[in-house]
Amino acid sequence: MITWPALASAQTPPAEPPVSPAASPPAEAPPSKWDFFDNEDGQLDFSNFLASGGFIPVPIVITEPAVEQGLGVAAVFLSAEKPRQITRNVLAAFKTGNGSDGIGFVRAGYAFDGRLNYRVAVAHGNITLNTYPPFAPGGIEYTNNYEYGVLASAFWRLPDERFSAGPLVDFRKLESHLDIPGLPEGFAHDFDRSLQTGAVGLGLQFDSRDNPLTPTRGANAYAEAKFDREMFGSDRDFETYDARFYAFRPLSPNLRLGYKLEFNAIRGDFPGYFAPAINLRGVEAQRYEGMDVLSSEVELTWQTGKRWSLLAFGGVGSSDAGDHRFFQDSGGIWAGGLGFRYRIARKLGLDAGLDLAYGPEGAVVYIQFGHAWSLNMD
Repeated sequence: MITWPALASAQTPPAEPPVSPAASPPAEAPPSKWDFFDNEDGQLDFSNFLASGGFIPVPIVITEPAVEQGLGVAAVFLSAEKPRQITRNVLAAFKTGNGSDGIGFVRAGYAFDGRLNYRVAVAHGNITLNTYPPFAPGGIEYTNNYEYGVLASAFWRLPDERFSAGPLVDFRKLESHLDIPGLPEGFAHDFDRSLQTGAVGLGLQFDSRDNPLTPTRGANAYAEAKFDREMFGSDRDFETYDARFYAFRPLSPNLRLGYKLEFNAIRGDFPGYFAPAINLRGVEAQRYEGMDVLSSEVELTWQTGKRWSLLAFGGVGSSDAGDHRFFQDSGGIWAGGLGFRYRIARKLGLDAGLDLAYGPEGAVVYIQFGHAWSLNMD
């Protein structure tokens, strides 16, 4: 006799275990911010750390002859929500051989989904430099004690996103010292006194660079005018004008060309130490001042591998005294040199390296973090 359960068991084959779907490979874990070696080539790389809001301590080795060399350190924080929208926070301090020292903070970033590009810089310190009027060709040393300096800009992207425009402000308070008696009255008028400046202006920028940190193609053009006026808190009325152009072009898969042209001008009742000066690698800072200044430089970069590159650069500048009798025309000032770069953050397109430049006052070494022209291109 067969019972019902047994019959049911005989007539119904045993159930087979369910068939699981094909196992998919486990999702690859995102790279750790503490992984300092690139997953592509295994080389030293800080992309993950920087993109996560980390920072790189950058030693500042100051070889600038104008301040008699010095040391400092900068904490550079980078983060990138989008490839072309890199937020930078830099906190830096330095001290030099001639007594100059300072501390400052810069933040440059984006808001409103990248439509607004802003920058804020705050600094405090003492800067000792030389000025070279015609009556003292060997130079006269002076010191500016900055109680504060505040610069800010906010550029809104236009419908053609390569263009942006917006306001900028520049406020400073300082005391200037020059302990030399018997100076011409007009020259001494700038020194041994307090000065407060307040400027408001407007800037316009065109930017088609492929990368804001170490560009390899595209162009960047910038123009601004700032007006120091009593209504903005300035003790003197004067104006500054700047126009800059930078271009980058590949010549072959491993060779690219960079070019810069900068024009700076100042007018009105300006203090002499605010005058622009030739800006070239290898030329002493503030050495060749004038009411109108032109600086141009060409750079050739040879990409020797995915990470390493070598470069050569050279340039010429000139300063025009205009009607300011305490400056003198510089004539053509030439400088040039060699350098190398290592791609320290591949995903951000960031290079770092050294430049050795030679100019009228001798050799100067520069530590570069990003392109050598980056500060003026932002």
